[in-house]
Amino acid sequence: MCQRATGGLFAALAGGSPANFSWTRGTPSFYASSNLARRGHCARCGTPLSFQYHTPGARIYTTVGSLDHPGDVVLVKQFGIESKLDWVNFCEQVPGERTGESAQAQDFLAGMQNNQSRD
Repeated sequence: MCQRATGGLFAALAGGSPANFSWTRGTPSFYASSNLARRGHCARCGTPLSFQYHTPGARIYTTVGSLDHPGDVVLVKQFGIESKLDWVNFCEQVPGERTGESAQAQDFLAGMQNNQSRD
């Protein structure tokens, strides 16, 4: 879904608590990419800006490329590695996690309805 939402090979996201986050220029528009999450984008230019699940206390993730200083972000984990394209080879030393590896994640994702249909 991140590939589809960004139009890229993956979504480079930096996450944190919504309590420690604020938009500094304007307010994004949001799209419910599924019944479990929403994605923010710039209403003027379409730049993908954020991702957040609809759960209490959910972290907000912003697209690294949209940050003023993307080089300051430290990569600590890769999520959704099951969707990594075979010919993409970088960040191999960074730990990865498959989507829904834990029983809790599987339960949460079981009822997901994707609104980003390829049809």
